[in-house]
Amino acid sequence: MNNLFSKRRQRHFMLLLKYWRLVFNDHFVIALFFLFGALAYGYSQWLPQLGPQLWWSRWLLAIWFTVLAQLGRLATLVERPDPVFLLPQVSQMQHYLRQAGRYSLVLGELITLAGAFVALPFALTTEKMTTLSIVAAFLVAVMVKASWLDLAQGLISQQWFRYRRWLRLAQWGVPLVVSLVTWLVNPVVGAVVALIVLVISRYWFNPAKLTIDWPAAVKTEEDRMYSVYRFFNLFTDVPKVQGNVKRRTWANGLIRLLTISGHPWSYLYVRGVVRNTDISGIIIRLTLLAMVVVFLVPITWLNSALTVLFIYLIATQLMPLFDQFDGNVFTHLYPVSFKERQTDFQSLLVKVTSLVALLIVLASLGMGLNWRQFGLNLVLAVVEVLLLTRLYFRVRIKKLSEEN
Repeated sequence: MNNLFSKRRQRHFMLLLKYWRLVFNDHFVIALFFLFGALAYGYSQWLPQLGPQLWWSRWLLAIWFTVLAQLGRLATLVERPDPVFLLPQVSQMQHYLRQAGRYSLVLGELITLAGAFVALPFALTTEKMTTLSIVAAFLVAVMVKASWLDLAQGLISQQWFRYRRWLRLAQWGVPLVVSLVTWLVNPVVGAVVALIVLVISRYWFNPAKLTIDWPAAVKTEEDRMYSVYRFFNLFTDVPKVQGNVKRRTWANGLIRLLTISGHPWSYLYVRGVVRNTDISGIIIRLTLLAMVVVFLVPITWLNSALTVLFIYLIATQLMPLFDQFDGNVFTHLYPVSFKERQTDFQSLLVKVTSLVALLIVLASLGMGLNWRQFGLNLVLAVVEVLLLTRLYFRVRIKKLSEEN
């Protein structure tokens, strides 16, 4: 069983490396370099504006370390055929799960330490922390993550089958309670509480005492890998990621708002945006990312440049939708001219980009409510939306028409 996990871990690394080469190319690495550089600079400029003993700083630190404990899940690398082929070796699965736990612990603690280092300057700025308090805070983060992974071991065991709902609740409740004790009472007291929790979790959820629940283990690992594949699918096609079909009744009002009454192509385009998870998903993610970035970046010219860049990126994601339905022969039966079809798509482009631009511009106000920055970005956004929906759209449509 020791060799089995080692072989699967090696194969898992090779699979991730295959996609990492496609995702982290030169252009994306350069973009990340500028993005993290801007965020780091904005973070460093924001900290001197904070004063000591802010009433909300301790609550923010407690929430940060609670969320941080949820990052880095248990990686068992269990596969769907295992319940059949490894059933005779079920007594040896404790050794397998122990290796999986150590592997997950190393990766999880690295993420935890990185997040703790990010929060350290904020904690030193807003709180009076001694060297002992700093060490205790880091130990709390490490021990809470270890106990979180112990609870994850219990979730895939037969002994704790009836208590899965409580275990999932404990995965959020335990880090929250320990974090509140750490930052509202004292980091040293929090370290003592975290140590007690870790000892209890190691006793109750020791892999040597647990019997694996095959369906739960397979489902948990498939869910974990599916989230990894979904990230890769943002940049390249992943065969194992397939869209799920489900009704979205909440989108009916949005569809009516964006659709031009009596225009079949307008309805088709709006439905295409809402139903196509690739297009709608990337628009939502880019919008949220843009709002966070412009909210944190205090440099005027960089904030405006990022606002313009994100609006352009989001608008270009809508362009391929124009000819998406050309392969459907029934759409050519519509008694609608090409010019009307072009007008319907342009209307959708104006509405979506205007809404996205408004959200990004509002986020650019920042925590200090910089109205000058807001006014500048608003003017730039209006000009850019007009250029994208009038000039750039016509150029792209003309190019698509020539290719067809």
